[in-house]
Amino acid sequence: MKLAELIVITVLPFLSFAQNPNPSATLDAQIQNEMITHHFPGVSTIIVKNGEIVWVESYGYADIANAIEVEDTTVFLLASVSKLFTGTAAMQLSESGLIEIDTDINQYLPWYVDIPNFNNDSITARQLMTHTSSIKDNWGTMGTYYGYPDPTLSLANCMENYFPFGGSDYSASGNFYGVSPGTEYNYSNMASALNGYLVEVSSGVPFDDYCDSEIFNPLCMKNTAWHYSDFDPNQVATPYSYQGGSYTPYDQYGFADYPDGQLRSTVLDLGNFMIAVLNGGTFEGNTILNPSSVNEMLSFQIPSLNSAQGLNWYQTLLYHSSGQEEMLWGHSGGEKGVNTHLFIDAQNDIGLCVLTNGEGDGLYICDHLYDHALNMTVNNSIAPDCNTTAGINALVEQKEKHLVRIIDFMGRETAFKPNIPLIYIYSDGTRERVINLEE
Repeated sequence: MKLAELIVITVLPFLSFAQNPNPSATLDAQIQNEMITHHFPGVSTIIVKNGEIVWVESYGYADIANAIEVEDTTVFLLASVSKLFTGTAAMQLSESGLIEIDTDINQYLPWYVDIPNFNNDSITARQLMTHTSSIKDNWGTMGTYYGYPDPTLSLANCMENYFPFGGSDYSASGNFYGVSPGTEYNYSNMASALNGYLVEVSSGVPFDDYCDSEIFNPLCMKNTAWHYSDFDPNQVATPYSYQGGSYTPYDQYGFADYPDGQLRSTVLDLGNFMIAVLNGGTFEGNTILNPSSVNEMLSFQIPSLNSAQGLNWYQTLLYHSSGQEEMLWGHSGGEKGVNTHLFIDAQNDIGLCVLTNGEGDGLYICDHLYDHALNMTVNNSIAPDCNTTAGINALVEQKEKHLVRIIDFMGRETAFKPNIPLIYIYSDGTRERVINLEE
């Protein structure tokens, strides 16, 4: 007889299966309190430090109706955190010489885009990545770009409809600000979408395929993709709104301007990305960006217009228990039924990420994670590689060595039994529901 499979579900309410290398009941409670306050059905969190995963924990439900709990492999829509990857792709093309980020983008596009009344002023990729391009989000038009679960309009057709004069969705006042490019800061989703299309036309490869080949594969981000159709539906968290004391699900959705916010991923995959950025653009020997490009993205670009803006990355204030505050580089995202955050502290070699399927503000969870990351004692860690799951399984085996006792659901101490749900209690105080399946 041997263990053919190990299925683990937590005994604690609202806390789902996770093999956390450094569990903390205090941090669990803080996160769960924020979930109640901000009405998050499900949350997935991760901390990376010194190139390894030192915390990964998931809570609540990915699908309330079907009682599917959030796991560390649950896929969430990232919303605007996606822009970090669109900017990474553009910087890769800059490194390869296919684009120059301070050159007029009309040199690369198959049609012209000009700011009305400023036709002689260039729009650059740098401006697209710093929200200074004078491109406006026309939400009346953008609302027609949604599809369920994926858009039917291609990125190329979407861009051609929106930007060039004569396009079916062109509006001089609706799609553009009446100022010269580079003179005002105005957050723009469509500018980021155009940056993704710039990557597509300059590389000659569809934007989603380009990211698969040049970003996700090198970083071993096996559960990351731009379209819902790329996933097993059971793997993807359902987005929810909260009204009148109850949660209402949204249908899964996407939008044709997808490089600005449609990426889906897991905290484990995003942990690899954060480690790469903190390591100057390299992960497990695979380089996605040169250190100079990483430094450029994490540098203030437009201090006279916005004191926190880098290239797609920007700085956000996080608080910790010492009463101090720190500005961390990262990005947040919000969409229907989605709130997400990713931040890094290069000085302390820390990265943290919060993914949710609700509409509250997860930034407070980031505060708790950051405080914990600064002060935690690291007893165990997961060294990320191209098989992160194997690393977690190794941790399971390690924890098995510290098994204190086994009880059944009546609280009676018992011995190992195959095919029976039992509660395993470990020396660190964690409790897990385990089903050992006999081969």
